[in-house]
Amino acid sequence: MTDPPPAPPLSSSSSAPVLRTPLSPVEMASALAASSGLPPWRAFLALFPYPPRLLFVPLLLSNLLVVRFIVRWLLPFVASKLVAASAIRISSASIGNPQQDTIDMAMKGDVSNAGPIHAVIRFNAPVKLAYEDPVSGETVVVGEADGMPCIDARGGRAELDAKVHVRITDPAAFGVFSRTMVQQTDFELVLVADDITVLVFGVVPIHHVTMRKTLAMKGLDGLRDIKILNAVATQGTTDYIRLSTTCEMRNPSDLTIAMGDVALDLFHEDLHRVGSVEMRGLVLQPGLNVIECSAKYAPGTPDQARSGRKLLGRYVTGEASDVRIRGSLAHSTPFIYLAPALASLNVAAVLPGETRKMIRRTQLVIDPFRLATLQSATRLELSNPMQAPVSILWMKGRVVCRGEVIGHLDEDLAAKNAVVVVPPQGTVTTGTMGMRLRVSSAAVAAIMAAGFAGGGGGGASPPTGGLTLFDVDVESTLGCRVGDYSVELDYRQEGVPVGLFG
Repeated sequence: MTDPPPAPPLSSSSSAPVLRTPLSPVEMASALAASSGLPPWRAFLALFPYPPRLLFVPLLLSNLLVVRFIVRWLLPFVASKLVAASAIRISSASIGNPQQDTIDMAMKGDVSNAGPIHAVIRFNAPVKLAYEDPVSGETVVVGEADGMPCIDARGGRAELDAKVHVRITDPAAFGVFSRTMVQQTDFELVLVADDITVLVFGVVPIHHVTMRKTLAMKGLDGLRDIKILNAVATQGTTDYIRLSTTCEMRNPSDLTIAMGDVALDLFHEDLHRVGSVEMRGLVLQPGLNVIECSAKYAPGTPDQARSGRKLLGRYVTGEASDVRIRGSLAHSTPFIYLAPALASLNVAAVLPGETRKMIRRTQLVIDPFRLATLQSATRLELSNPMQAPVSILWMKGRVVCRGEVIGHLDEDLAAKNAVVVVPPQGTVTTGTMGMRLRVSSAAVAAIMAAGFAGGGGGGASPPTGGLTLFDVDVESTLGCRVGDYSVELDYRQEGVPVGLFG
């Protein structure tokens, strides 16, 4: 064997080895293509034999898949987890401008635990509004909110001030949700967003982030606290008597809700519908609300008319009555997605009576010819506390003194063409009417005792002229018209002063 040739001597001009940077595969292929005249791709294949060539494509694909996994799945997954870990507390909210298939919503609150870094959450698509079905556990979407603003989170916190326009996608489901909102003390609203972009430090985007947040809110608790402050008859048509009423309604929630025009049914004795209550442009703010309402007295069936007669009789005599206010699916609202909420209302209330009396005084007229036949001539001074005219067509009744009946009154004023019309807030004295006297020892004793005790101690105004004899109680039934509405009133008034006139 021959020895290998000796290494060439180092050049005298080179004092240190020269370090060369390794060429990349692309540079090597480019150099080979330049020296051999081959196309670049042929030169690349010539440099790498067949087996290593097979590894290049999987390596390239794996790099692409890793990058895609990080960008498309890992980062959105991490961002979604951070968004899910945050908490939203609603301090106030409102539902307004109800239309046939849209409403406006506003929410104010704060976001906590939003992560340690500055991030801006941008909503790229409408946010779905939903609730969780308590039976199936499924998330039921009721609408979609457009215009959700960006949330700028700094230091783990952010302010929420959103005003959105909601398109109701499922009116029936929204009806179930609205009923829960009105009836329950607490309810939950679920926000679902399928396309969110999170801008890390406000610059680096992370796309395809999702969000599901459950907001806990206070409900209206059935609007159980309703108080009728007053009720005054203002109009009478051939179909109904209209009353102007003022109500107090307490909204225990933190939600302001506008329901548009609302019509509720008015029930007496729990069974009989005697009319309705109308509220135009109803808006309930959190806390105490004073609402101006319009009520219609309009019983339909004979049973309703009998119950309504009791209610109206108690009203005109100054006695309060227990009533119920109920909603209806058919006519409480023109918006079908609010109908279940209003139909669920069943609220007890008290209708106050009219405290101003209708009979100011009674006048006995001295007429010897009538006394000879046990008759007495009498006149009534009538007052109308209503804001609609009252026409007295006939009256029947009895006069009671200290528990003893002393006379009966039966006068058909319409037949005599002597209808008494009392103007709104006015006073009128009737013409002379006949009263049949009841002469008995008990009646005479009661009159004498009342006369010696002194008159004018009742609740009505004492006479301004003539001699006051004693006080009586009047129990009567009046056939009258309130405006153009014909009705029979059962009226009782205690302590009516009786005056003596010639």
